[in-house]
Amino acid sequence: MRGWRRFDAYAKAVEGIQERTIGGGIITLLSCVFVCFLFISEISVWWTVNVVHRMHVDTAPQESPITLDVDISMLHETCRDIKVDVSDSQGDGSILIANNLQEIPLIDPEDPHNEGCRYKGTLTIQKLQGDIFFCHGGSLSIFNLMEMFRFNSSHVITKLNFGLSIPKMQTPLTDVHKTVLAQVATYKYFAKVVPSRYVYLDGKSTMTYQYSVTEHLLKMDGFVTNIPGVIISYDFSPIAVDYIETKPNIFHFITNTCAILGGVIAVARIFDAALYSMSKKLD
Repeated sequence: MRGWRRFDAYAKAVEGIQERTIGGGIITLLSCVFVCFLFISEISVWWTVNVVHRMHVDTAPQESPITLDVDISMLHETCRDIKVDVSDSQGDGSILIANNLQEIPLIDPEDPHNEGCRYKGTLTIQKLQGDIFFCHGGSLSIFNLMEMFRFNSSHVITKLNFGLSIPKMQTPLTDVHKTVLAQVATYKYFAKVVPSRYVYLDGKSTMTYQYSVTEHLLKMDGFVTNIPGVIISYDFSPIAVDYIETKPNIFHFITNTCAILGGVIAVARIFDAALYSMSKKLD
């Protein structure tokens, strides 16, 4: 036990000399361990990037072009039987600026007659409320009832992004698998799109859009009022959200580190003095 004395940083003065004690050595070692633990914790806090959320009214013009990253597969309908159509709430297709979707036939090796179609690429649209249709022959075409009742709306949405990706981006229409047992049906998604700006620590920013979604399956067992297929309806929120990365500056880190060191030393001295006083009284 006497070996603990050499660690005592709080030597006691006794008649002109300093006395090192076992208790003081133990307190010194515990203080060093505690300081190291708090220092590592402070480094972790200082190194962590926090994201602050701020909401404000969206003032961006409605004519601003938005690029949709789309990857959707119709599992039981061929590419020649499906047409992609984009229109606003009034049925005007002028909101579509560019269509860069690729049509990729999907062949089932176990059933060559069961051919599907994958649409992958981008759509550039205006910032207006609208609908994206993946329907038989296009959303505005007329086809006979026999073709309509053979249509199957089963689909897979691998990806649907409004704009660029940002950290922790909310995109609920990712890896969505839907099997429609009722052969004639319309699967409709309602997306509420929120303009979002992500500001990085270096000051650079990325403008994009996040969205929430609800869905509804419209079965056509009786009188047909909707075109069977997949419809994605979207509307833009008037409120925008800013995500701003923040981090404590180096001076804040230095101040906290000095406070930790000074606080631990002060408390350790109090404990050491109390322990030394008690040991002297017991002697």
